[in-house]
Amino acid sequence: MVKKILIVEDDMILSMVNKHYVETLGHQVVQSVRNGLDAIAAVKKHNPDIILMDIRIEGEMDGIDVMEQIQLFSPVKVIYLTGNSEPATKQRAEKTNMLDFCIKPVSIDDIKSAIEKKA
Repeated sequence: MVKKILIVEDDMILSMVNKHYVETLGHQVVQSVRNGLDAIAAVKKHNPDIILMDIRIEGEMDGIDVMEQIQLFSPVKVIYLTGNSEPATKQRAEKTNMLDFCIKPVSIDDIKSAIEKKA
């Protein structure tokens, strides 16, 4: 089944790579955004099935803060993609609708297995 996926990543190259991975796996990227406010607006607009969320993004909120806000109005699941493997960060992330917590660099196989966790 095709999933609608929102990408939240402030690194343009990584955003394009993630979009390529998602589309290669047969899913639809509804939008790619760089910051929390745009992510919140995109969830309201597109109602995605999954968010690929970097934790360190542009703006005042990090990716976990953004998910805490999104959870207030949407049951969307999140796959975190991060360079930060600190246990405290993962513990914060686990309090959101987390499907997976992937440490960068992330491969297409990492994305595939994380998306399939929802099935």
